[in-house]
Amino acid sequence: MEDAAAATADVLAALAPSWSAAVVLLSYLAYLAAAGALLPGKLVAGAVLPDSSRLHYRCNGLLSLLLLLGLSALGVYMGWMTPTVVADRGLELLSTTFIFSVIVSFLLYYTGLRSRHQSSSLKPHATGSFIQDWWFGVQLNPHFMGVDLKFFFIRAGMMAWLFINLSLLAKSYLAGSVNRAVILYQFFCGWYIIDYFIHEEFMTSTWDIIAERLGFMLVFGDLVFIPFTFTIQ
Repeated sequence: MEDAAAATADVLAALAPSWSAAVVLLSYLAYLAAAGALLPGKLVAGAVLPDSSRLHYRCNGLLSLLLLLGLSALGVYMGWMTPTVVADRGLELLSTTFIFSVIVSFLLYYTGLRSRHQSSSLKPHATGSFIQDWWFGVQLNPHFMGVDLKFFFIRAGMMAWLFINLSLLAKSYLAGSVNRAVILYQFFCGWYIIDYFIHEEFMTSTWDIIAERLGFMLVFGDLVFIPFTFTIQ
């Protein structure tokens, strides 16, 4: 009984958000924003929206991913970071990312209601129910400093899934617990994620992008559910 209580206390302590986890998260998102804006990539026209407009997406996710992998490998080689930096802060990152998702969802709700845009992407679609509008979102494709947030969050979640996996693999390797199941899991997940970014342009025509508004459901799903639950399979 005491052992169980101690284990629970350890988990709760590890779940506490930290400034170091916030730095990791915000640095990661800042990199993705910069890479998405600066790196070359195919410009893909999205689906035709109800007002006959179309958004355009720069599909450079694969290049952004490969560059980040290279920079991370360089950082590990130079001793600037450890390969287990994500795994060591896993629960901290989970709680910090969850809090970030909640805050972002409130900001999306607030700015969405104040929007005076009449375009399909930015026109507010409020039901009058706070819970429903906060959960499902108010705007279809909100932007921040030129970044399409819906497309951005999906990309962030998919890449984070891979980096959490790789950090856990490094931790397993250092502990001497890598086995065939771990290797196969890493291989197939890596294959799936790389394939996703090779064909990233097809994401622009999915239901999430063209029909669902951006609220807590999608923000949490992209930033928390995908990377932090897919890695515990």
